[in-house]
Amino acid sequence: MRRFFCTVFYLFSFLSFAQQISVSEDFTVAELVKDVLVNSNCAETSNYRSFTGTDFGINGIGYFNKEESRFPYAEGIVLSTGYAIDAVGPNDDIKDSGVLEWPGDEDLKSIARIANLFNATYIQFDFVPLTNSFSFNFLFASEEYSEDYQCEFSDSFAFILTDSNGNSKNLAIVPNSNSTVSATSVRPGVPDVCEPRNEDFFGGINGSNSSISMTGQTKSLTAKSEVIPGESYTIKLVIADNLDIALDSAVFLEGDSFSLDVSLGEDRTISQGNPLCIGDVYTLDATSVGAQHYRWYSNGERLTQYDDVAIITVSDDISFAVEVEFSPQCVSKGRIELEFITPPTIESPPLDLDACTFSDDDLDLPVVDLTLNTPLIMGGQNPEIYGVHYFTELSDAQEFINEIRAPQAYTFQRTQEIIIYARISSGTSCFETISFSVNVRNLNFLSVLKDEYVLCLDTQGQPIAPRPELDTGLSPDLYSFQWYKDAVLEKNLIASETNPNLVASETGSYFTIARNIEFGCETILSTHVISSEPPIVFEVLVLSDIFSNEGIVELRAEGNSPYRFAVDTMDFSENQIFGGLAAGEYTAYVTDVYGCSVISKDFLIVDYPRFFTPNGDGINDTWKIFGLSELNNSEIKIFDRFGVLLTTYENDSGWNGTTNGKPLPSSDYWFKLTYTNSLGEIKEFKSHFSLKR
Repeated sequence: MRRFFCTVFYLFSFLSFAQQISVSEDFTVAELVKDVLVNSNCAETSNYRSFTGTDFGINGIGYFNKEESRFPYAEGIVLSTGYAIDAVGPNDDIKDSGVLEWPGDEDLKSIARIANLFNATYIQFDFVPLTNSFSFNFLFASEEYSEDYQCEFSDSFAFILTDSNGNSKNLAIVPNSNSTVSATSVRPGVPDVCEPRNEDFFGGINGSNSSISMTGQTKSLTAKSEVIPGESYTIKLVIADNLDIALDSAVFLEGDSFSLDVSLGEDRTISQGNPLCIGDVYTLDATSVGAQHYRWYSNGERLTQYDDVAIITVSDDISFAVEVEFSPQCVSKGRIELEFITPPTIESPPLDLDACTFSDDDLDLPVVDLTLNTPLIMGGQNPEIYGVHYFTELSDAQEFINEIRAPQAYTFQRTQEIIIYARISSGTSCFETISFSVNVRNLNFLSVLKDEYVLCLDTQGQPIAPRPELDTGLSPDLYSFQWYKDAVLEKNLIASETNPNLVASETGSYFTIARNIEFGCETILSTHVISSEPPIVFEVLVLSDIFSNEGIVELRAEGNSPYRFAVDTMDFSENQIFGGLAAGEYTAYVTDVYGCSVISKDFLIVDYPRFFTPNGDGINDTWKIFGLSELNNSEIKIFDRFGVLLTTYENDSGWNGTTNGKPLPSSDYWFKLTYTNSLGEIKEFKSHFSLKR
């Protein structure tokens, strides 16, 4: 039922849009190899084999034609981990047609070093080349370019070439690398999940008008290898699901692209990094077993003097091509680009350089910019042709291996002196070498610049004096300074600040490049300026009940800084709760932890003294309720122990221990307080106190 649906969908999409490829399952494997992929008289193919999911109703092998679409190949072979016909575009859903019973492939497991493979599809055949190299074009497409699967998962495929001795290698390789082509090795990347990899070879994410149905695809790539003419080879073109059966993938092989070529070696050009040098003589060898004729061309012109000559030598810029005829029906071609350059020279001897350590406790290793010598060595020679490279061993410089990868900031182990070898060349071509020394200078200083400074702000957020001074403690006679705000970028340079110290008026990160005047060594020092400001809200909350005989308050502050608190003294702490307070007046204080400012607030503890001594000594001469003014509609009545009313008052004046001007004796006395609470309720409190004479 599913296969019928896919076929109907394909016909509808083709008739409606005519923008997608077509896929047919009507070709035999021999026809796909001989008539579609190879189609050449320069190779004898045989022993055609294949495998796919036909035992489970799924055919992953098909012939495709671009029809009216913009697919890069006119026709070819498609190999899929699902239905081959599912490759027909557009990309409007996720193809996911594998089954667990459909196995993987042991050869692919071995060469890809992957343990769990499913849903394998392959075509395999033998061929005997008449030439010394061959190639064919392909592209990989996969549903694993959807979402962020490309960051971790990819199906696997390989083009396994095996010689007559059983030696195998994979030809499905990312250009100029050793990485196999996959969704993880050729990808656009996913923001905040994974970076692009080999993005130059990624073809794009497909949409509703795409020629094929897969989410993404690579660009057209080339599989190639040198071979021995006349030897028998086996090639296996195989693809499989990796780890699970989800998300189909496919590889498309371009028809007629299986080319049996004559290799003249790699191009020797400036752009390739391997030009020849004037005075070199280069040999071009097109020798091929069974060749009947050789025809050489230079920049498109026939070189008749080299007719039927297999090996020639050249010594000038030129584009060479050769045709090797094995029969009138089999003519193979090869070509090569050659460039010859003037051998480089060392224009001026390099200078010995200095690297610095800045203290005996400095854990950082010495760093030096080796490229300071590049202009001297290069002189006026063309930087588009020549380059200067740096090495720690002369033999490495001569062999062009183990180059120092970051010469602008070369870091090395502590030593008094090292020797650096510079090589000027155009890549691997002719070269000159010269050496120079790097001397390590121990400047032995410790900066006094703190990790953090505080900028005090007022209630309006404006800086208040004194502003923090960012001081390196270094001498301007020994060092020059450049200060930066937030990052060491040219746009962030504080041009007016060239002293060893800076007075900050803004928060943020500050950096200074301290450059030793004598040796030119630089180090970056950094600090951070934070702000602190008074609280927006400061309040005193009385937690204890009135007349509890032990007042408790909580000090609360709201603002953008951490705060510390105190009551009646400047002995600040982070504690906000203060207890054991007797009746009376107090002052609460708050300050930020950096001591930028102090705010105070007076408060009362409402209570009464348990005794008083009205003897005229000025101490405890009056009995009164402290904080009476904090109570609404308060009234105090005082009685003797027999309940006789002695006096009434409504203010903080208190009672002096007399009635009608006559001092009363030492004794216990009673009082009754009435007041209105915050809810408007009338409250009454009764208790007693002592009068002592």
